[in-house]
Amino acid sequence: MVQKVMSKYSWSEYNKISSKLSSKLIKFNNLNDINFIEDGLYNHIRDIFCLTILYNRKINRKTKILDYGSNLLAFSNIKSKINVKLFDFSIYDPFYFKNYQNIKKPFKISFIIDKKKLKFKKFDIVNFGSSLQYIENINTLKDDISFKSIDTILITHTPISLSKKYKTKQENHKFLIQNIHTLNNIKKYFKKIGFNLVFKSRNNNKYIACEKKLKKTFSLNLIFSKKNNLFF
Repeated sequence: MVQKVMSKYSWSEYNKISSKLSSKLIKFNNLNDINFIEDGLYNHIRDIFCLTILYNRKINRKTKILDYGSNLLAFSNIKSKINVKLFDFSIYDPFYFKNYQNIKKPFKISFIIDKKKLKFKKFDIVNFGSSLQYIENINTLKDDISFKSIDTILITHTPISLSKKYKTKQENHKFLIQNIHTLNNIKKYFKKIGFNLVFKSRNNNKYIACEKKLKKTFSLNLIFSKKNNLFF
């Protein structure tokens, strides 16, 4: 049933729709040298992302950033916030199409389409954004990504349970199934591969976007680090 529901959703079509907003954000940044004000919680999310990569950047070389499972929109509104030349940005997007609605990228960004190639690439920071809920078993992440070189993991605006794991349809896209993982299981998984939770915050409940919301489900932002002196 889950696979049948998921198969009806077109991520390629979602990318096309998102690309229109990307174009608008990129144009605004280029013309005004200041960021565009996005709807909802996204200004807050972009700031968390920018501050995370700045705080954890490498001194003697560019810091390698992987955005797992997003699209160009994730990086379209940060050019005016930080010095993007300090970083190498990559996006894992298996639904990426080359012309991308003829949009010019805001700065140099590499797209990775083949999951098999992703495993052999090295990164310093991985941003999951709001993608964990589309992964049924988070233990499979180690099959996709090499965490050896990574020292920081960022998860943002993701529905997470403080009680039990469950599945639900996504409120605004009925053909999408969300896997609501528990905070405890997420912490256990990343702890097992060397990461500690160093930051967590909560977003407004209206951004949970689950058709069925069980008790103690929240939209959370999490940062995991290999630095032992930061965790709580």
